[in-house]
Amino acid sequence: MRQQIDGAVVLTAADEDATEYLPNRGVFFAQLLGKGLGQAFGFYKGTMEPGCEISRELHAETTETIYILSGKALGIVGDREVPLGPGQMMHVDKNVHHGLRNAGAGPLEFLVIGHPDF
Repeated sequence: MRQQIDGAVVLTAADEDATEYLPNRGVFFAQLLGKGLGQAFGFYKGTMEPGCEISRELHAETTETIYILSGKALGIVGDREVPLGPGQMMHVDKNVHHGLRNAGAGPLEFLVIGHPDF
C-alpha cells in the first residue's frame, strides 16, 4: 500500500517490488523513497542471500547509511571489515570505498539511506 496524503507518504515496505542489484548477485533492493518518487534522498530496503555481497563501491555525490535489521554482516570501509548485527549501522561519507557482505547462514535484511539519492 502506497498513499500520498497532504505532503506525506504512507507505505508498506513488504508491498514494494524488489529488483536484483546487478552485478551483485543475490542482493535485492526495494526503493521506498527517492528522487524518482519526488524525494531528495533515497530510502531502500535490502535483502542479501547468504554468501553474497555488495562489492566495493564509491559515491562521489552521496553519503550512505546502512542499518541492519536482521542477520550478520561485514561492513567494508576502505581495507577494513567491521562486523555488524541487528540494530547497528554504518555511515559512509562521499568518496569513501565501501561494501557490505552477508556473514551469516541466513538472509541479511537492511535499510539504506542515500543523501542525496543515488
